[in-house]
Amino acid sequence: MMKVILLIILAACTVPVSGNASERSVPSSTEVETLSVGFNDETIKGFCLFIDARSNEEKAADIERGYPAGPVIVFFQGHAQRPDDAYEFTSRLALLSRSGIVIIPVCDTPYGAKASFRGDKGKDVILMEMVRFMLAREGITVRGFAPITSMPVAVNGLNMAPENDNTGTQIISIGWSHGGILARRFAHAYPLSVCSLGQVCPAGYEHWGSWGLTGRFALESVRITMKMSGHARQTMAAAWGCTKGLTGDFFRSITAAAVNLQPGKLLRIFKDIHDCSIYCDSTTFAASQLEHIAVIFGRDDSCMSPQRQLGIKDPDNVTEDDLKRFSQTFYSDIIGTPGCITLRVLPGTHLAPVIYNELYSKTILDDLGELAGE
Repeated sequence: MMKVILLIILAACTVPVSGNASERSVPSSTEVETLSVGFNDETIKGFCLFIDARSNEEKAADIERGYPAGPVIVFFQGHAQRPDDAYEFTSRLALLSRSGIVIIPVCDTPYGAKASFRGDKGKDVILMEMVRFMLAREGITVRGFAPITSMPVAVNGLNMAPENDNTGTQIISIGWSHGGILARRFAHAYPLSVCSLGQVCPAGYEHWGSWGLTGRFALESVRITMKMSGHARQTMAAAWGCTKGLTGDFFRSITAAAVNLQPGKLLRIFKDIHDCSIYCDSTTFAASQLEHIAVIFGRDDSCMSPQRQLGIKDPDNVTEDDLKRFSQTFYSDIIGTPGCITLRVLPGTHLAPVIYNELYSKTILDDLGELAGE
């Protein structure tokens, strides 16, 4: 009897080990990589988090196939947030998505010699090169990649080779807040590489100036702080991430201005704030090439309010008329593609993707058709 019991105990101990080899997992702590990026006659800092939730079996299959089982997710953080902010949300995206991979690139505000590639326009270039750099180390290329400028880009001193690869991975761009604008810009800039777009509590849906946006964001921050009971850790972490990002970019701009004898570089954080307030529709950023567009607003988000911005009268019941009006206003180039666009209003403030990370991650992936196993 004792031998039987020992065999049962031994078997029970070995099952999780063999099971874990085929189960997805993410690290409990994050490791953000700092990169040096040369572009447009300047060198700036880049920061990147590569979340790989794939099992050993998935990795082996991906190596044999040459690319992951689904499109890689590139996640764009909110204004001044760092790559490891909102990790509860981004790690769930990795765990639940078909590819199992999420890349979160962040960089200081570009403010190089050519004015047309300052701010978010420069980020379109730099963030893609950071993504390609991270994927290349995994032996993965970006399908259909075509550069949007002839100016060279070097990541850690390495100029990435051009790609004309139709067998690499496609990309899904997902963004939060200001990252919602970056995600749409990214999809527009690389139409052959980005197959779908996701946005949570996104900017870009209202005409307002920099000061108007700043004021709304400040008021929303106060509201979140007053309502943070039960979510103090996530709220303080988001606030600290934003503070860290703003101060870091500002102090590095002082150094850049002094080293390059260009006082104008001190203006780059104001350029970044201005780019948060741009209005996005199909006249500026095409979307007709996208297979899926999924947009989620927070019901109690006073900064990016679905009621104020979209005219939704009942957030708990987004009607077909609401969706039609939204599509015609912001995605006029893809009218006539049924089921391509989803619009939802879910619980939460501007911090909802962090507070309700399970709900938001599952919903956005489901709407994009990217839930693993489905």
